[in-house]
Amino acid sequence: MQQPIKIMVASTIYNFEDNISTICSELSTMGYHVLNSHIGSIKVNPNLSNLENCLNAVRECDVFLGIIRPYYGTGNIDELNITFEEIKLAMKLNKPYWFLVHRDVVFTRQLKKYLYFIDESGNENTNVQIKKSNVFDERTLKIYDYVIKEGTPIATRTGNWAQEFYRLDEALIYVKAQYEDKDFIFGVLRSGNDENNNNDLFPIY
Repeated sequence: MQQPIKIMVASTIYNFEDNISTICSELSTMGYHVLNSHIGSIKVNPNLSNLENCLNAVRECDVFLGIIRPYYGTGNIDELNITFEEIKLAMKLNKPYWFLVHRDVVFTRQLKKYLYFIDESGNENTNVQIKKSNVFDERTLKIYDYVIKEGTPIATRTGNWAQEFYRLDEALIYVKAQYEDKDFIFGVLRSGNDENNNNDLFPIY
């Protein structure tokens, strides 16, 4: 019997608790085994840090759903942000991944390109930083740039799709479009397994 596909939903929780619970519930309804720290479905080794436990969940999962929001989060250990580290590890391990990005992150990134101030010499200085607040944390822009592979020539970028959303229903449209068709997901997994010379993990039935 085919085991349920394990999907890791990134640990972006602050002010997003109800939404992430709904997303996880939707994925569970589709038949996925959902790994997420907020709903308590990842294995917790009491001898490890929160960061290490979350990264182990990334290693365990078959596919990964990342969510980039205006909040950088409170799960920071030694300057490492748990959500960002989850994302980097998923991409490093070549886990099939999909990303949602909040509209405010996309908007602020575009706006920041046009911000400047007049310095003491009367010159335009574009080195503008946005002060951290409960509205926006500029460090989320680094996550977004990492995901879309900023700095890589656009023509050669792959795996850099990040779907913009504002409301929960918009996020759910993307989630359903990507994960509802299990044949599509199995195809993506088999393709990745072929590249790694391992065809036994997700055989065709």
